[in-house]
Amino acid sequence: MLKRLAPAGLILAVACGGGGDGTGPGTVPSDISSMNVGDVRVLTPADIQNGIDLPSVSSPRDFVIIVGNTSAQHDVVANYVVKANQSTTGSFGISASPDLSAQSSLQLGQIPLALTPQQAIDMKVRAFERSHLPLRSPSGGPLASRFSLRRSAQVSAASVPGVGDILNLKIPNAATTDLCNNYIQTQATVASVSRRAILAVDTLDGPPAVLFTQAQMDSITAEFDNITYPTDSSYYNNPTDIDGNSRIIILFSGQINKLTPVGQTSFVGGFFFAGDFFPPTDQGGGPNTFCPQSNKAEIFYLLSPDPTGRFGNVRSTSSVRQGTRGTIAHEFQHMINAGHRYNDGIASDFEATWLDEALAHFAEDAVGRVVRGMTDLQTLSAADLPTCNAPCQQANDFNAFFYQNLARLTYWMGSPDKYSPTSALADTNLATRGAAWAIVRYGADNFSNGNARAFTRKLALGPDTGVTNFAKVAASPIDTLVAGWLVSMYADHRGIPGLNAKYQYRSYNFFNVMPPVARTVLNQASATYPLVVNSIGSGSDNISAQNRSGTGTYYRLNVSASSSEKVVKILDSSGNLASFLGEHIYILRVQ
Repeated sequence: MLKRLAPAGLILAVACGGGGDGTGPGTVPSDISSMNVGDVRVLTPADIQNGIDLPSVSSPRDFVIIVGNTSAQHDVVANYVVKANQSTTGSFGISASPDLSAQSSLQLGQIPLALTPQQAIDMKVRAFERSHLPLRSPSGGPLASRFSLRRSAQVSAASVPGVGDILNLKIPNAATTDLCNNYIQTQATVASVSRRAILAVDTLDGPPAVLFTQAQMDSITAEFDNITYPTDSSYYNNPTDIDGNSRIIILFSGQINKLTPVGQTSFVGGFFFAGDFFPPTDQGGGPNTFCPQSNKAEIFYLLSPDPTGRFGNVRSTSSVRQGTRGTIAHEFQHMINAGHRYNDGIASDFEATWLDEALAHFAEDAVGRVVRGMTDLQTLSAADLPTCNAPCQQANDFNAFFYQNLARLTYWMGSPDKYSPTSALADTNLATRGAAWAIVRYGADNFSNGNARAFTRKLALGPDTGVTNFAKVAASPIDTLVAGWLVSMYADHRGIPGLNAKYQYRSYNFFNVMPPVARTVLNQASATYPLVVNSIGSGSDNISAQNRSGTGTYYRLNVSASSSEKVVKILDSSGNLASFLGEHIYILRVQ
């Protein structure tokens, strides 16, 4: 069972501004008539006991209302009803404006929200680490300090193998439930050695020269040396070096091919396993403090070329090369994160699943930016991320490093109330992964003082985990982070006058990027911004809704000039004012 820590000392922001929040001396927070275009106001249930009030106005007004749930507890679902016909002199409705009406009809039942084989294996490995390889001793103290002297003795100047040398290695059997005791003993031929990598090919797959050209193998180690290693290291700290050779072993093996069912389009590209940090035998710590499978080395296990389908599906060398580029960037973050939490002796747990995966997905983005010559916080538009079907290098880079994150975010945008970035569903659900990547991307953009790498380095080192870690590194309460993120996911780069920069992304123009991505992901004829904003018609319509902690639901209030007062109420199922733990209402005046 995965261990997750609830954040201690959670602070909830009472109000925060955009270009402002439209409040001043004598202003009633629930009265939104004083809000200017671009203002953002945050309300609590105490602020809206009589509803969100819009007195008579002489000009049209357009608002987005987000009902958010910032409960400190993970995956708490709050139910409520939005009452649209409350007014003193007449009825009205919260309605979708023309640019949003088509977006409310996404058919989420057709979206593959379940994890791909790669992500399922990744989560199986991460879950095993958290449940069977704890970082604390039975007495409650950290394990790592107990074995630090032994590890230091082992790490003295290990020799670096040469091309043609044979390595004796153990591959964890990820098809089983016990990766420490179930493993494949094998040998591998060293085929390329660089300053940061040792590329080896399982001898059972055949001679390396049969599967790769030497130029292909050298290109893999060169990309790792020149791009992936320095980029991930700058974002997450230098990796550990428990075998003392200053290099990462990249093992290509047909044993990984076997993890993908025959005929399945998606595939397992590879993984890293933290068991390789642990001693292979009991060092006096008792059960779960050692792992018989351990290679005592930093090592990736990757899919191998298989031109004849000997291990399952036919795999060309070019498809393996392309399909493992993002995998290496992703898994390297896991390696760095887990290595320091084990080796440094200050953390008592591996990182929470949602944040560990968010950082690993962030690594794909970070490496992709370096590959394409883009800066850390360069605002990417659709033109920077080509989706061409031709075998062009730009499309290969986009597919390797960018597309999956944007696709997962599309899934969240289709149902933002159900999938929270901080949810335990990160180990089973793509939409949660997309939201987790997006909120960490938002944090790095807006709470890093312009230094995204310093921000993620602090997250990776911990020693805290999850929401506590995220809020501490951002130096902001979780409600401020959730409020800013939810507003930004609607407002980003729409050109809303007066909007504070903290309600926009620096690294993406999502309003421009997401429509063509969503068209591809959802197989739609037209490209629209995929965030679902709920529509309630005029009259007596109510809408039953729910929010998972860490996310929110979007509504649109669009009113014409009128002499009548309008009031929006958020009620419980009994018709009383809804007041659930963590309830906040974020209001943005759009025009």
